[in-house]
Amino acid sequence: MRKYSLNIDTIIFILLFGLLPVDMINGYLLKELNLDFFISISQLYKIIILLFIFISIDNVSKIISLLIFSILLLPSIFQIIYAFNIKHIFSDIIMVIKYLASFIAFFYFKKIMEKQPYQINKFYKWMLFSFVLLVISISLKMFDIGFPMYIQNGIEIGSKGLFYAGNEVSAVFIIISSFLLYHKRLFHKKMFFYLISLIMLITAFLITSKTAIFGAIFLFVYFYLFQPNQSILRFRTIVNFLVFLILIIPSGAYFIYNVLKNSDILNRALFYWNQLDIYSFILSNRNNFLFDYIQIFKREYNVFEILIGVGQSTFEELSNNKITELDFFDIFFSYGFIGVIIFIFFIGFISIRSKLYSIKKSIFIFAPYTFFISIILLFLSFLSGHIFNSGMAAIYIGFVFALMYYNVNYENKIS
Repeated sequence: MRKYSLNIDTIIFILLFGLLPVDMINGYLLKELNLDFFISISQLYKIIILLFIFISIDNVSKIISLLIFSILLLPSIFQIIYAFNIKHIFSDIIMVIKYLASFIAFFYFKKIMEKQPYQINKFYKWMLFSFVLLVISISLKMFDIGFPMYIQNGIEIGSKGLFYAGNEVSAVFIIISSFLLYHKRLFHKKMFFYLISLIMLITAFLITSKTAIFGAIFLFVYFYLFQPNQSILRFRTIVNFLVFLILIIPSGAYFIYNVLKNSDILNRALFYWNQLDIYSFILSNRNNFLFDYIQIFKREYNVFEILIGVGQSTFEELSNNKITELDFFDIFFSYGFIGVIIFIFFIGFISIRSKLYSIKKSIFIFAPYTFFISIILLFLSFLSGHIFNSGMAAIYIGFVFALMYYNVNYENKIS
């Protein structure tokens, strides 16, 4: 039995390295060749990984996963019975799997961190590989290879590499970058910390999304100031940072201004700044999409649909494919109060448990990071969306959430 389990884990580990390459191939097929099948190769690949993960997790986790799957699929079944609408059932199943993926991945990586924490170095290599590939893919746009993040008045702005889903690229970028920065600070790899920070900041400006740019700046400042293995902020760190602000920031800001002052990026930002109020500008007009859909919600939803939702496809159909792109509200409109309760319980559990584990951060050395990233992702889900319903980010989310269970004294306990 152990040999079988080991083989499954090896297969999963190998398949993880294919996540981003397959997403890149999928992006090329969809954008360049217009090959849009009923299920994309990216979705099929992730389903295969999740099937192996599902086989590997314990029976309790299997039951919880199947229960959540059944609950989230309930509105789609209701649409079949109530509205005789069966055309969306397959696409709804795919969307439910997207939401469920982070749960299943969390259960799997939790098992690894508790029972095989020595494997963490292997998964670090996976995250580093993902970071390098993400940076290379995004950088290709400088050589006119890949896809722009935005197109405005026929002008291409920014880069999302060879990936199809631009908003999801920013989420994955923030997750992977934050893990590597924390890892380097935790193990006192100062030069690698600065190298990754520099690459991260440059790549964020190549992406051009607000999430990527401000997220990257915040990550650098936070992990520079707050070292994982220190309880308080040291005076020397504050002084060094102030010197950095005085010497580096003005020259850096001047350089960025000269690069951007006549660029399409700044023109796009100014266009929306002039068109929208500051709140709408920050949310990229998502708040107005929300207000528009609230009127549809009041008109179209019955009491039962308020409770369980209408399913993702019906939600998109009612909104004319202009969903709010704010995770909390998209979950509510798709899966009702029950879906929101599941979402809040999951994030609440991760945040509270990681905070409690952080009390013993000398043992659970990644617990502070899990707490940090859970709060960051929750914040981003209310600003840019495409976080907890991102097929591209889901497995990475499951990994960073499960890191809190890593026990640095594991080998001492079994020796």
